[in-house]
Amino acid sequence: MNLREIIMDAIKYPVSDIRKFLIFCALIILMSLSTVLPSYGVKDSTVSLILSLVTLIVLFVVLGYSVDVIKSGTEGDKTLPDFDYVKNFVIGIKALILDIIYFIIPAVIVIIVASATGLFSSFTKIVYASIDAVANDANNLTMIMAAIPKSTMNTFTNALTVTLIVAIILFIIFSFLSFTGMVRFARTGSGTEGLRFRQIRRDISKVGVIKIIVTLIVVYIIALLLAFAVALIGLIPYIGVFIGIFIGVPFIILFLYRAIGLLYADAY
Repeated sequence: MNLREIIMDAIKYPVSDIRKFLIFCALIILMSLSTVLPSYGVKDSTVSLILSLVTLIVLFVVLGYSVDVIKSGTEGDKTLPDFDYVKNFVIGIKALILDIIYFIIPAVIVIIVASATGLFSSFTKIVYASIDAVANDANNLTMIMAAIPKSTMNTFTNALTVTLIVAIILFIIFSFLSFTGMVRFARTGSGTEGLRFRQIRRDISKVGVIKIIVTLIVVYIIALLLAFAVALIGLIPYIGVFIGIFIGVPFIILFLYRAIGLLYADAY
């Protein structure tokens, strides 16, 4: 499918089955209660604990269902998949673990780079120098900055630049691998399949790196515009937040995961 076909399909997809869409909306509402209700004055500790537990459970169900949405996209299904709450819950846990595995590796590498370039040590020296400056009556940012040795600031700046460059490159690379691994996981239900890097590289090659980059950029821009619209709806007193969460957030989630599934359909 070309970019236009992917976008048009993904936009229409969330309402391809109104009943299932409303069920998904209800799940999103349940998942959001622990953050929404306190703003309305509900602050009982027992209620908060129960709501937090409900949020965690429903989060895994929503994530698992979203993985099924990816699968339906790769297989060309036209409507939302059926709900199987137990299955969705288990798949959601596996999907979260898979994401954690993918991003532990770049996180560890970035920490090693930051340490090796002196980012942590120079930052610590800056903090101590700033504290000493304040103790010696430095009362504005200019005076505090002047108290920091230039060599320390140069080391910190250079280390931060190198670390950010490495972090961005690794994030892009592992995002590609993570997306593709999640699609393989969605199709097979096997976490092991989601970690087969040779097959993942093959899938990326089949779809095309440029196509993946361009499609994801466009999809995320549309998602951000939709999120902005949801935020505006949320400004409506009392009911705005619930309207935005009940309709806007579920629509954006289904739109995103459907687009990802359609994008990788060419790999299979």
